[in-house]
Amino acid sequence: MVPGIANLRIIKYLKLYKMKTMQHPILNRQASIDNNHLSIFNIQSKAGFTLLELLVVVVIMMFLAGITVPIVSSIQTNAKKGVTAAQISQLGIALKQFESDFGFFPPDSYTTSSHPIPLSIGSVNIPRDDDLSSGSRCLVFFLGSKFAFTSTSFTATYGPYIEFKKSQIENVSGATFTDTGTDIDIEGVNGTKEVYQHKDPFGTPYSYDSSSPSNNTASFDIYSYGPDKTDDSGVSTSDDITNW
Repeated sequence: MVPGIANLRIIKYLKLYKMKTMQHPILNRQASIDNNHLSIFNIQSKAGFTLLELLVVVVIMMFLAGITVPIVSSIQTNAKKGVTAAQISQLGIALKQFESDFGFFPPDSYTTSSHPIPLSIGSVNIPRDDDLSSGSRCLVFFLGSKFAFTSTSFTATYGPYIEFKKSQIENVSGATFTDTGTDIDIEGVNGTKEVYQHKDPFGTPYSYDSSSPSNNTASFDIYSYGPDKTDDSGVSTSDDITNW
């Protein structure tokens, strides 16, 4: 048989079979059922794919959140480090202004057992107070207070050398200053005689040493404990922030 004629016969038989199938009620119903099954399967496949997409999005969001939180935390920490360094620089300028007026740097402790600080104005001495027991407290007291000296021979007012913001200081509970009567009037921070200490952006008091500084031996050492809030004495291997 010629191949072309055979192909034509096959095509003819297929067409006849298709027509009979469409006309036969049982076969036609079965074909419809099969088509419905295929449609349902396609819908389920599409729904499953959409759910998979949602799961992928959720996973990506969780991954990005895990990366973003440490980055934001690092940015905030670096910003606080910058503010801390700026505050230490500001303290240094104020301390040098104080030294220019009085001839000495403020003490890092000024309790009743301390030696009286020498004043270059008359014979008036700033009173010693047991509440001035740390460098951080002395920074606020000597740099943030206004001192008015009066006597028969002179009248002088000095300070404040820094206007501390409320966010930079904290009150030491139950601690207040004393005066020496008519010779000196101390107007403390915020117009009160309460004792405050200067804290860094991480919430810990600054360390100030003017009696025996080991780094700036001719002046003073100031440092912050840094992000870990642990006193490492300002060593170079720590996260302390210093003025040296």
